Amino acid sequence: MKKLKLRKQVWFVMVGLIFISLGIYTGIKVYQDYQYKKTNEYKLLQVGYQKEDIKKLEEVLDQSYLDKLMQEEKNEFILSLIQEKYFLKSNLERYIKYHEDNQSFTSTKVVTMVNVNRDYDYYSYDIDVDLSKDYLILTNKYYRLANDYEPEDLVDISNRYYYGSNHKIRKDAYEAFKNMWEDAYKEDIYLIINSSYRNYESQENVYNDYKKQRGEAYADSIAARAGYSEHQTGLSLDIFSKANTLTSNFRGSPAYNWLTSNAYKYGFIERYPEGKEEITGFSAEAWHWRYVGVEVATYIQENNITFDEYYAYFLA
Repeated sequence: MKKLKLRKQVWFVMVGLIFISLGIYTGIKVYQDYQYKKTNEYKLLQVGYQKEDIKKLEEVLDQSYLDKLMQEEKNEFILSLIQEKYFLKSNLERYIKYHEDNQSFTSTKVVTMVNVNRDYDYYSYDIDVDLSKDYLILTNKYYRLANDYEPEDLVDISNRYYYGSNHKIRKDAYEAFKNMWEDAYKEDIYLIINSSYRNYESQENVYNDYKKQRGEAYADSIAARAGYSEHQTGLSLDIFSKANTLTSNFRGSPAYNWLTSNAYKYGFIERYPEGKEEITGFSAEAWHWRYVGVEVATYIQENNITFDEYYAYFLA
């Protein structure tokens, strides 16, 4: 009898422990579910996002923006935006605003245009050129050089390589150009420089001449205003050839074709390519070549982007 009574007691204890364990387990699960329902993942799942989407959103967006997404339908544009190759978190609000004003634009175009400051009017948003970038400095319709800026390492270009008046360029760019010229010459391509370094005053004269001819809009499409010119950097050359010396016949010429295939190997890029006018802010100039060094020129060549885009993502 004592053994039977003891067994019953043990059984009751075991049953009690089981119920207690179930109660604890259930309580933990309820608490975990309660806590989970407070998470970004749960709330974003409810409005249609997938777990892989949510992980990326949490990496990129701050909590206030995540809270906003939880209150509206799934935002496909945001998902597309944050997966863009050149997406910059610091530009998020500008992307959103620019897309609101240009709803037909793809996420790729929005990222590209905002990165190069096209959400601002030309010459309305001045940024001082960062001279510490050396031969990777950027000048365009937003980045401005001081009126008195002149590179310290300008050298004279031999008259073997140009026609017209005297020309200057920065030393490293000159050495690279001479190597490029020699290799082109071996393939019966005779390159000729038409324009090189211009100081502020010279560029002002160039711009004003165009403005007098056909007005400000035309001048802005074809020439930089003084202080915003690539030529003032001492890193740009207008290159033609003995056989093709005009802006009207250089594109598609043997010299141009050779440059598009080989210039990057020497650190030069076509600064204002055809089809990129919205990005660069200038009409295409097949003759305008800019020195950026071999590494950067190669990246730009392989990824079919402009220097403006490269600078915005990697250097700004």
